[in-house]
Amino acid sequence: MSEPTLDKKAEPLGVPDRSSRKMLLFQLNIIIGGILYAMWNRIQFFAVSLLLIPQFTIVLIYLVYSIVDGANDPIIGYLNDRSKRFTKQYGKRFPWIMFGTVAAPIFLVLCFIPVVLIQVNSKGNVINPDAVIFASLWLILLMCIYESFRTVAEVNINALIPDMYRGDGQRRKLGYIGQILGIISSLLSAIMIPLLLVYFGGVTSVRAYLFTVITIVVISFILMIPFSIGAREPEDMRIFRADLDQKGKSTSPVKEVVTRVLNDRNWMAFTMAVFFWSIAGMCLVAGLDFFIVHYLGLDYSAIIFPSLMAIVGGIVSIPIFAKIIRKFGAKKAYLTSLIMFAIFYFAFFFVEDITGVTIAFFFVGIASGGQGITYIIVSSEAIDNSVLLSNKREEGTYNGMLRIFTGFSYVFQALIFAIVSANTGYIPARGKNQTELARFGLKLQMSLIPLVIIMIGVIIFIYFYTITKETALANRRKLLEMGL
Repeated sequence: MSEPTLDKKAEPLGVPDRSSRKMLLFQLNIIIGGILYAMWNRIQFFAVSLLLIPQFTIVLIYLVYSIVDGANDPIIGYLNDRSKRFTKQYGKRFPWIMFGTVAAPIFLVLCFIPVVLIQVNSKGNVINPDAVIFASLWLILLMCIYESFRTVAEVNINALIPDMYRGDGQRRKLGYIGQILGIISSLLSAIMIPLLLVYFGGVTSVRAYLFTVITIVVISFILMIPFSIGAREPEDMRIFRADLDQKGKSTSPVKEVVTRVLNDRNWMAFTMAVFFWSIAGMCLVAGLDFFIVHYLGLDYSAIIFPSLMAIVGGIVSIPIFAKIIRKFGAKKAYLTSLIMFAIFYFAFFFVEDITGVTIAFFFVGIASGGQGITYIIVSSEAIDNSVLLSNKREEGTYNGMLRIFTGFSYVFQALIFAIVSANTGYIPARGKNQTELARFGLKLQMSLIPLVIIMIGVIIFIYFYTITKETALANRRKLLEMGL
């Protein structure tokens, strides 16, 4: 049995709608999630530079956030796997996807509404600590609510992919479409957000952040309309999943499924690789604002240039990684993208101006593009393998468990920044007037530190992830024979 036969037969389902048009509409979630994520990533710079919340308080905020996020991710995934009420009429995942996608942006707006003014003296030290506590509690509450709704959407989106798109060819096409839309999302984020912030008053204006986030949320709501068409599960799939629900093949007791996930060598290897990649990536994403404004001393709009070059790299990545995937399989392609990230972090240590940043971001764009394309395939192959081990489809719980680890990437990144700041004398209130040691710290937290972190993920993935190109094909054949 050849792989094209698997794609055409669409596994145990009938003749569902898996057209390129439906894939395109479904992958609009990448633009929605991308622009919301880009705005979300401004929270740390907003909180430190405008709300003047101290760095170690930011660590506590992200710690509480990560604990809440880590607790609700597997719970949400498990409950969604257990849900049966809407499956036959609306789908196993669709109702939850739309619920989370609609609700989350509302609370993102509230994150950028300052409820109190924090004051500092001439040395940059806070003089009304009670205000810091109140502002921090407000931010924690809104961040947790926002991320909980995004979790509802994202866990079910990720769970839907290996179920709706079973063949390797389908998954590759979905990955390529996702990468193209990811480039569009990056383009919108790279140009639109900085320009909106500058237009509405600049990065030193609270009003600018509020009006920018409102604009981003309005765009996301507009895109939700066509996305809802792509996310809707076809009738044959709804019937198929309702039948699995009835047979008890959609969930297991909590202890049993959690133990199974933690003992799944391949899924945990993938999870840990994503975890360490996420921490390193957060150092890059969160650190770029600080680096451009407080290290290079440039206007915030200068961030557009490296961002655009990263997009060019993303475009270049498509044919490169398409060839690697076809010839060597998703595992080696994913590993290649991680190693390219490591090379970028090493090279960034030698960057001293905006030209260097821009050139470096071309290569991180290639790495990021490869990661985006291969993530769908590798995660789906790992899910296929888990279904064979358990004889059940519990994609939501698996993705929920993965998000426990990735959710903590925020607190680790914030902790890294706080430790570096404390040991180098970085004070946000000084703006671009930092000491040389503080400037060195701003570079270190975007280069050598994330280099060490991502290499840990590379080593884990090499030694523990065992699903090869041939194994993945054999797994899909077995799932077809088993009617799963």
